[in-house]
Amino acid sequence: MPRNPVHREQYVVIGRILKPRGLGGEAFLHPLTDFPERFQVLRKALVEKPDGNRMTLGIDRVRKCGRRMAIKFLDIDSPEAVAPFRGSELLVPADEVYPLPEDTFYVFEIVGLKVETEAGPEVGRVVDVITHPANDIYVVKREDGGEALIPAARDLVRIDLAGGRLVVKNVEGLLDR
Repeated sequence: MPRNPVHREQYVVIGRILKPRGLGGEAFLHPLTDFPERFQVLRKALVEKPDGNRMTLGIDRVRKCGRRMAIKFLDIDSPEAVAPFRGSELLVPADEVYPLPEDTFYVFEIVGLKVETEAGPEVGRVVDVITHPANDIYVVKREDGGEALIPAARDLVRIDLAGGRLVVKNVEGLLDR
């Protein structure tokens, strides 16, 4: 049973801890945020280990290290002490995410939305978002067990967060198997 039980959906993953770096207890950090500057003011984070155990750790510093980032936790002062955190994720409360421009959404807000057509029938649920340079792709697990890929284009979809749904325009072939 994880320590400090929390509901995962109340948190957002902002980074993954990689291998130890140097002798002072630092580890490489892979940012999973569009706002890496947030690490400069982060003083603590919920850390979820790969086995599901969670703990809140104080952060001494996060710095740029070549093309990567490095993180140093408080009271973790050797490579041996930081090694067990390899593969762990850094989480922050969902209400602490950086605000986005209007009509722009975080992936965690999209995943789980029910998908409907303009005509009304529910098609399935968004299970993933694939990022591409031109536009993202919503991966939809269909009600019939199949999968649909829907381009995240404003002229094809409308997101209704309050209603918990993503509405897809009636475009021939878009939701065919």
